[in-house]
Amino acid sequence: MRTYDVVVCGGGVAGIAAALAAARQGAKTCLLEKEYALGGLATLGLIVIYLPLCDGEGVQMSGGICEELLKLSLKYGPGEIPAAWQNPTACRDERAKQRYQVQYQAGPFMIAAEELLLSQGVTIFYDARLGAVKRGQQGVEQVLIDTKMGQQAIAAKAFIDATGDADLCYFAGEQTVDDDGNRRTGWYFSYDGQKLALHGQTDPIYGEIPAGSRLYSGTKLEDIAEHMFAMRRMILSHMQSMHAAGNTAAYPLLIPAYHGLRMTRRLAGTFEFSDDAHERVWFTDAIGMIGSWKQAGKRYSIPYRCITGMQNHNLYAAGRCVSAEKSGWDLTRVIPTCAITGEAAGIAAALQAHSGQRPAAAQLQRIIMEQGGLLDSTLFTRQQQA
Repeated sequence: MRTYDVVVCGGGVAGIAAALAAARQGAKTCLLEKEYALGGLATLGLIVIYLPLCDGEGVQMSGGICEELLKLSLKYGPGEIPAAWQNPTACRDERAKQRYQVQYQAGPFMIAAEELLLSQGVTIFYDARLGAVKRGQQGVEQVLIDTKMGQQAIAAKAFIDATGDADLCYFAGEQTVDDDGNRRTGWYFSYDGQKLALHGQTDPIYGEIPAGSRLYSGTKLEDIAEHMFAMRRMILSHMQSMHAAGNTAAYPLLIPAYHGLRMTRRLAGTFEFSDDAHERVWFTDAIGMIGSWKQAGKRYSIPYRCITGMQNHNLYAAGRCVSAEKSGWDLTRVIPTCAITGEAAGIAAALQAHSGQRPAAAQLQRIIMEQGGLLDSTLFTRQQQA
């Protein structure tokens, strides 16, 4: 049986950040990924926009590994950081004109992320699907993964659920919430011999779905399959419309190798983060800050309570499966927040692996800031105690 200090389940952006953070704290770290590349929706799903690290009014909200990964996404491929955000002397008014975000390409980001984790000593296992959990008195003791050699056990002192679907939380007996309101989506790249174009195909995220479409669960076998079928039909329909408009040379060059399901299952923790209730609220146990990708001027802090398991003292959630109600889920599922919660979970898990105890918020906050993370209570107008 393989044994580690920290095991991270899931290799999307949250898992990348978690594994990187844990390894940098000296933890022997293993990352388990069911696919054959890192990045999840951000690479295999072709959702290739690293959403803003700022509040839309010229104030940077997110730093640390979140900012490091934004820059990493451009290491081997095209894309450019807005000029005002490259210039350390740029004033707030200049930065308010353009948000701190980039568009990257999936392949270069996959390669760069894998290279970075391997350089930090992280063990990566691909084609390793979480199948079950063994628990003890203090929490999770082993995860059981389904492999080509059968089921194998991996033990650790602390575990991180970065599956995107709260699979580890679910198997470990944590309370979870399922969402069956996922919309049809199908981002893809077309090519017509001259121009490469990205098409962000999706049903309206908030409005009525079109006639003939439907909503999908992200945990039911039938719904997952039907969503994949619908995704490909959506891409084909868009391609046919391009042909009808005269661009008969266009064809789908690159389609997703991953589902486009946005919100599937998440932890129902002691506290649920909310867009509606927690805008401009500073939590005294904050582990990171974010802006809103949807609207300029909004600011949020993310509390430690959102990433901690209740039934398992050594379990942490990261990414889109952290504890949040519906409006908050729409902010926690995107790349910057996944990186923020992933970094915090990785540091917390590593500290617990070393000490045997879940770290206090103050200790976690200190290390996050030492590593370049941003925590500034003066940016908020309301305060809520842990």
